Amino acid sequence: MDHLMPGAEQDQDVFPVDAYKFAMRKVPSPVAVITTCVDGVRYGLTATAVCSATTQPPTILVCVNQAAATCSIIRDAGIFAVNFLSDIQSDIARLFSTPRLSAEKRFSKGHWGQAKTGSPVLRDTASSFDCTLVEAIPQGRHMLFLGSVVDATSSAESGLLYRDGSFRRLATE
Repeated sequence: MDHLMPGAEQDQDVFPVDAYKFAMRKVPSPVAVITTCVDGVRYGLTATAVCSATTQPPTILVCVNQAAATCSIIRDAGIFAVNFLSDIQSDIARLFSTPRLSAEKRFSKGHWGQAKTGSPVLRDTASSFDCTLVEAIPQGRHMLFLGSVVDATSSAESGLLYRDGSFRRLATE
């Protein structure tokens, strides 16, 4: 795909951020709640930039805005869980995406357990992955966390999606 006039030099910083955001909003993304725990205190946030990084070894990639309070906590804790929400858990996604909400309020909905690493794990999700931090890579305004999967659970539930500012469900055929 070539957007340049013939003879124009390509500058990687020229592509407009608003155009990038507009195009990315059209791509459905899974919705996950990323959690960790330090000294018995639970932390978490909603994320949509989450994917498998590699299967050998099983590794997950999570992108978190560095301005989020939980970002530095995940990095320092060295553990996190990725809870891919089911399509009926949008209320939990909203709780964990609300700024300056107490941990008590964030974890007030759903059935929470504790993973092998100590991270909070939400029951009844599409799937959950318990991870130890392999690497934290700063990229722009975000921190890219690579997590080595130490445990995983899954269910028959359909995953919650996010597209164009709204939570969505998969269509059934």
